[in-house]
Amino acid sequence: MPEERGPSIDERLQSLAMRLQQRAKQSEEQGKRFDRLHRWVIANDRECKRFRHALRAGLEAYRGGRDVGKGE
Repeated sequence: MPEERGPSIDERLQSLAMRLQQRAKQSEEQGKRFDRLHRWVIANDRECKRFRHALRAGLEAYRGGRDVGKGE
């Protein structure tokens, strides 16, 4: 029975190079997703701060200008 030969060194190198390119592309895509998520978190944080400020101002106006944050 003839001995089966595995892939040649060139074939293995080519396969490794292709996998490396695929991983690099995946890493780049993941980085882009992370950047979008980071921008969303920053925008969401700003929106929450604006909401808290508006809520605090509305509550102060409702309570007649007394300082709301002092535990009155």
